[in-house]
Order: sequence, then C-alpha cells, then structure tokens
Amino acid sequence: MLSHGLQIASSPLSPPERKVMHLLLTGMTEKEIAQQLGLAASTTHQYVTGLYRKINVKSRAALTSLWLNRAA
Repeated sequence: MLSHGLQIASSPLSPPERKVMHLLLTGMTEKEIAQQLGLAASTTHQYVTGLYRKINVKSRAALTSLWLNRAA
C-alpha cells in the first residue's frame, strides 16, 4: 500500500520520510514515531510537515483520506 502514496508525492520521498509516512498511517503520534525511530520530536515534525507539503495536504486526516481513495 505504501507504493500508492509514493505516486501521489510531488517529489520523491526519502527513506526516513517513507518510514514516517508508514507510521503516520498506522495511527502513531509524532511523539511515538520519534521514539520508534530514535529521532527528536522536532525532527519527526519536520518530516511530517515535509510529507504534507510534498503530498499537498494539511493534516493527517487529509493524508489518510487521500491515501485510502488512491488505494481503492
């Protein structure tokens, strides 16, 4: 399912961005993602905002909705 989201992005996602996106879509919070990946919360937030920009959404709900519509 991750490959569907990669086609949505305006530019290629880096490997860390792919990991963050996957964890976002599983419902983890940014803090949980940071702990899981051994990152600072601020770094995780930068990845999340970068993902939103690349995919042209403003929230996790919009990301999930777009993802589900593309995967269907």
